[in-house]
Amino acid sequence: RHPSAAGTVPAMDPRPSLAAIYDAMVDEREDRGEPEWRLPAKERFVDRLGLGARLLEVGSGVGYAARWFTDRGLDVTASDLSPGNVAKIREKGVPAQVVDLSALPFGDASFDGVWAASCLMHIPNADLPATLEGIRRVLVPGGWFWAGTWGVEESAEGIWEEDRNDPPRFYSVRSDADMEAFYRAVFEVVSFEATRPEEEFAWHYQWALLRAPE
Repeated sequence: RHPSAAGTVPAMDPRPSLAAIYDAMVDEREDRGEPEWRLPAKERFVDRLGLGARLLEVGSGVGYAARWFTDRGLDVTASDLSPGNVAKIREKGVPAQVVDLSALPFGDASFDGVWAASCLMHIPNADLPATLEGIRRVLVPGGWFWAGTWGVEESAEGIWEEDRNDPPRFYSVRSDADMEAFYRAVFEVVSFEATRPEEEFAWHYQWALLRAPE
């Protein structure tokens, strides 16, 4: 499921192929559902935001988390690079847009919180600072940002040549120190921890709770 190492950063923009790959995976991801091990983090995030808070989810996939947050009283806007994913989210009754995470089309201070689960690994290191600045821009001062990413001991990025998808996906996977440094340059890092929720995989998971500057 996850690459043990990454290759060369592609000269071409990887986003069109990523959208096509995830379009082709819609039914598989719908059947897979949402990982149960993210549930406690979602519950804590709802408690921080409070009833009626405006939440932007980026990299929403087929919309399981977006629907879950909506059912708990948040005002959710879902977004994903894949039109197929966005169509599936809308079927779940959640407003959703096709959005490039690195160029968010929302106004300043539009949201009280942003949720990003397992999507920042598709952003190259060269684009990640501007992407994080864009997330900070759409948050209210003091707004909350939760991000979960797969992490590795030694940072690497490029095409995962062993990916079963055609074309294979681009990943930028980072060490804990490197990932936290990217966050700290833009946000207040309230907490950052790494765990191994899926023991059969070589990668661990980086959980970050961040806050936009006041």
